[in-house]
Amino acid sequence: MKKFVAAALFLTLGPVAASAADLAYKARPAAVDPGYNWSGFYIGVNGGYAWNNSSDVAVSGSPLITVSQPGAVPFAVGGLRPEGYLVGGQVGWNYQFGAGLVGIEADFDFADINDSRNVDLPAIGPAVRTSASEKIDFFGTVRGRLGGIVSQRLLLFVTGGLAYANVKDTANINEFFAVPGLGRQFIASASDMRFGWTVGAGAEWAFARNWSVKGEYLYYDLGSRTITGPQTNPVGADFGTYNFSTRGNIVKAGLNYKFDWGTPVVAKY
Repeated sequence: MKKFVAAALFLTLGPVAASAADLAYKARPAAVDPGYNWSGFYIGVNGGYAWNNSSDVAVSGSPLITVSQPGAVPFAVGGLRPEGYLVGGQVGWNYQFGAGLVGIEADFDFADINDSRNVDLPAIGPAVRTSASEKIDFFGTVRGRLGGIVSQRLLLFVTGGLAYANVKDTANINEFFAVPGLGRQFIASASDMRFGWTVGAGAEWAFARNWSVKGEYLYYDLGSRTITGPQTNPVGADFGTYNFSTRGNIVKAGLNYKFDWGTPVVAKY
């Protein structure tokens, strides 16, 4: 009798227990996806476009320059606006804390950012031609980054720090330029490394475990400088001075590869 009761209970409750176990298995929560971790070192490439704020080149000189152009000195070349492309690479490091991020990035770009301008000034007497040009042939920054992770794979950030570039400035006052053999010129040039600051903002999207794309805007200011050119053709004691301001804007897109060194690994079971 006991065996019969036990068999009956088994036949009755066995399917129920199996069904309950099956439902419990199906209701088990899926393994948690750890998402994308932004911490770690990365390298990448970038390219973009830069344009300087339109600004005059202030021109002045020794008193005798005003003899051929009464009341015209100082005057300005006007509207010098270097612009052009840049391409290069970057290295950086990020540290993620919750939905926040801090990091540092250094980039270097070969550049072709330039402009030149001539302005002819009809004189009360001999005409005067002023000319100026500016060229940036490489540009780099070292910047901090502070960001917020708005989704697991989308980062918004602000950035700022040091900017540097090789800048070449040239300028000339050419008096009597319309009269062959009578021209009097004051030529000046300088080419050296300039340092300043930059600030900006951007967004970065991680589209794979180790890969991300970014876009950013930077404003930079490399300050101003004055260069002096002595009188040439013919040689004389007079001189011309020229003041250049170098500041502008950059928009860039980039591709980064993040290494897994030091990145926490979350196992899935």
